Amino acid sequence: MDVKKGKEVQPNYVNRICVDTQMVGDMETQHDMRIDGSYEGNVRTAGRLVIGETGRYKGTVQCKFLDVWGEYVGTVNAAEVVSFKMGAIFDGEIHTEKLMMELGVVFNGKCVMHDPNSADSKAKSE
Repeated sequence: MDVKKGKEVQPNYVNRICVDTQMVGDMETQHDMRIDGSYEGNVRTAGRLVIGETGRYKGTVQCKFLDVWGEYVGTVNAAEVVSFKMGAIFDGEIHTEKLMMELGVVFNGKCVMHDPNSADSKAKSE
């Protein structure tokens, strides 16, 4: 859902930061996002954020789903699932409902899991 307007995420709309692109700044979107270049800043999306194999991200993310193949330094607030794929490097803090990690991931940080059925989680999602 759109962070501000309650609209559904459009499944075919994807914001993309391509290889050899460097970006600095904050972004807010209701659509999915993929980073294959370098991005430093804060991202807020109502959908999925993907950090590709060549992607490097530094900052704070608020999203529904996060998939990481590349490098991530910072804080993650994912409403549902964070997934680290083989070769991913993470340094930071995660707040999520579910965490998945493949063999070969470098994880340096902290993970705080929240229960989707708790009163606190229900109040935050409303």
